[in-house]
Amino acid sequence: MPGFGWRYRPRFGAYYAGPESGTEIDRAKVEQETRALLAKATKGTRWVDARGVPHIPLALEGGVVGNLWEEADLASLEVASYWAAGFGVKVELARDGRVVGMLWLAV
Repeated sequence: MPGFGWRYRPRFGAYYAGPESGTEIDRAKVEQETRALLAKATKGTRWVDARGVPHIPLALEGGVVGNLWEEADLASLEVASYWAAGFGVKVELARDGRVVGMLWLAV
C-alpha cells in the first residue's frame, strides 16, 4: 500500500490526499527523466505576455516541452515539485531554491 500523500485518481481526474488507490510517482524516476529531457532541450525565443511575464519555451524536436520564466542554464535546474497531470507529470524547475519554470513529462 502506498504511503500518505497527494495522488491522482484517474476516475474523476482529480487530486486527493490519502493512502487509497492512486498513482505513486517515483521521485528518482522523475529527476532522471527531467535531466535527460533538459539535456536534449533547447531554449526558444523569449517573449513577454500581456501581464508582463516573460516566457522562454523549452523545445524538443519541434515541440514545446516546458517553459522558463527567468533566464537560466538548463544544466543548473533542479526538480522542485511535481504532480500527475492528465497526460503525464508536471515538473517545477528550480534554481537556487526558486521556481523558474515548468516541464511536462509523458510517463
